[in-house]
Amino acid sequence: MSGLEGLLDFGGKTVLVTGASGNLGLGIALVFARAGASIVLHYRDHPERAEAAAAALPGPGHHVCLAADGANEASVRRCVDEAARLSGEAGLAVLVNNAGSYPSSPLLELEQASWIEVIEANLGSAHLFTSAAARHMLPGAAIVNIASIEGLRPVRGHAHYAAAKAALISYTQTSALELGPLGIRVNSVSPGLVDRTGLAAAWPEGYRRFIAAAPLGRTGHPEEVGNACLFLASPAASWITGANLVVDGGVSAAAPQDAQAPLPH
Repeated sequence: MSGLEGLLDFGGKTVLVTGASGNLGLGIALVFARAGASIVLHYRDHPERAEAAAAALPGPGHHVCLAADGANEASVRRCVDEAARLSGEAGLAVLVNNAGSYPSSPLLELEQASWIEVIEANLGSAHLFTSAAARHMLPGAAIVNIASIEGLRPVRGHAHYAAAKAALISYTQTSALELGPLGIRVNSVSPGLVDRTGLAAAWPEGYRRFIAAAPLGRTGHPEEVGNACLFLASPAASWITGANLVVDGGVSAAAPQDAQAPLPH
């Protein structure tokens, strides 16, 4: 295998995707599985959903599920240590920090407990997984953090979420600086509105507004975010680190008033 196809071949490599049993996480896992990787699907709750997701993944790789509480350092370390054991001498090739939560709350009604919970879910867990995984990575490994366009253009009702994602983009840059000498690259992907079953019916106004604002005239698909992750984790991006790749159908180029609504994944 040669050329671009060879650069995107993950055969024999192990990829850990956090929050992998959800809509976006499963789409990311699917892309890496199709590229030949063995996938470790991290989940916090609902083991039956995670097992079903793992069983549905294609490719020659061996796919397993591991549970961890992303806010608990010991739990994360156990998960990552087991993922590294499964990866063998090759080490953990890729970590995709996708786990997070997405609640809404007006600023003046935002309680401290909710603030802390969202920061921990979207930023704290990424740090714990990064810190644990980097110890098992060899030169050439990569970490991809799933941020959001709200980290660049916050919207009402998401002070906690937007702050966490903005911090995650900054954390990506810091991690790139510190892990670069070890040969580990760190980048982030900032998706816009990613479609899922029932989204248009559950959120008709916001769905319509996003599509009207997006130059490509549609929402994204989980696999399209996964493709961006695959590229950034691959040797095709070997001189890219500390970068944030926006994947939003061009909606960030629209006038701010055209897209002022929460953008749930």
